[in-house]
Amino acid sequence: MTKKLVGIGDSLEFPLIYCNGDSYSDENFHAILKGQTYSHVVNNHFNGYIINRAISGSCNRRIIRTSVHDLIQQRQVNPTQKIIALIGLSFEVRSELWKENTIVKHEQESQFCTHIFTKTNNWRDLLLEGVDISDKTHQSKADNAFFDKYSQGRAYYYSPYAERSNLLCDCVMFQSLMKILDIKFLMFQSPKAEKLESEYLVDFFKSQLDTRNFFDFENFGFVDWCHQQGFVPLDFLDRPEIGHPHAIAHRAFAEQILIPHVERLNATN
Repeated sequence: MTKKLVGIGDSLEFPLIYCNGDSYSDENFHAILKGQTYSHVVNNHFNGYIINRAISGSCNRRIIRTSVHDLIQQRQVNPTQKIIALIGLSFEVRSELWKENTIVKHEQESQFCTHIFTKTNNWRDLLLEGVDISDKTHQSKADNAFFDKYSQGRAYYYSPYAERSNLLCDCVMFQSLMKILDIKFLMFQSPKAEKLESEYLVDFFKSQLDTRNFFDFENFGFVDWCHQQGFVPLDFLDRPEIGHPHAIAHRAFAEQILIPHVERLNATN
């Protein structure tokens, strides 16, 4: 029952389990994950109705923006539906481009497409050496030159502090919206975020977040947890710390981490 919005009067006696994220949360990433992600395990535990909007390659802005859209829409359609949202965040180097010629498959995605300026870990050193670090996976031949210039400029001016400040600001606003909509939620990093030094905006926005809803982005990640538990990923066996968790790891994460947290949220007003 995924990928379908709840209609008026449908499943009101059951909780709606809403999930959004990138490939680490996407049931379509691998055939073995179909109906077997952590969101499905949580959904089955609470005997709910699931919507999984995770899309591989997503950036954090897309994840939060589409979650805001979907959850407002759900609350408008079903004002009394119990809703629990599970939001898995992605790599901060990912961003977006607006492309007019993009074929829109889902209207809530609009003309946005993911942009990532590199897939290498040592991109800073390569950039300073004059090496081409751009990822051309999603570009068309028509905009090669401009895409490369944009990627180089974004890489040159990239700052994890800027990305984190904007992400945490989005989280503060998301938190306020969820309170208004009366929606329980958990938000966590899928791959653990880069550890930063103290900085005013980062520290200020982080201090506004309710730790009942937000896992510590720098000290906890879904993928890192799976790796620490000894689960063998589906890919990146040479770099298992970023490998995509197997269905059995999804189940363990749901049962040992998410479900206990959701039950604590359900116990609060």
